[in-house]
Amino acid sequence: MAAMSKSTDTTKSLNQIVADLEALIDLSGRPEEMSRHSDSVSSWSVGKHVEHLTLSDEFTLDGLSKLLANPKGGKPGKPNLVGRICLWAGYIPRGRGKAPKGVVPQEIPSEDVHDKLVAVRQGFVELQTSAGQLTSSIATVPHPVFGRLNAPQWLRFTVVHHNHHQKIMHDIARAQRS
Repeated sequence: MAAMSKSTDTTKSLNQIVADLEALIDLSGRPEEMSRHSDSVSSWSVGKHVEHLTLSDEFTLDGLSKLLANPKGGKPGKPNLVGRICLWAGYIPRGRGKAPKGVVPQEIPSEDVHDKLVAVRQGFVELQTSAGQLTSSIATVPHPVFGRLNAPQWLRFTVVHHNHHQKIMHDIARAQRS
């Protein structure tokens, strides 16, 4: 019964990620929205948040591919305390951490972000057929802040991470309307 629940959670996470990416693809096609910025909310523009999510999701897809390629391999390990708390709570506090070097946005053109998002979305769509394999994999891949994560934890992180940045982007838009 527990395995079925974990598999269902994996499927739900993948479905949520794909839905989030579809919304980000739509957003990336609206340059006026992508350029929105509010220093009172974030030092990044909406476009930088979208680019950051794109880079992070590319990193996640790479890690999930490694887990699928070697589901019993990899170093043992678990999320660190910060990772366990954020994954359990489903929340990343604002302003507490810095983006790791490989996922800091470089302000590439929104058309390029759009193309990358389409490719990332396709990667997650393709993973939907592997939900069972992802759930049963015991391998872990290191996250730069949260420690070693297994596939369901990577997917949970991605959902929580998307939500974190979507809230910030919403607050930027609201601040500009004020």
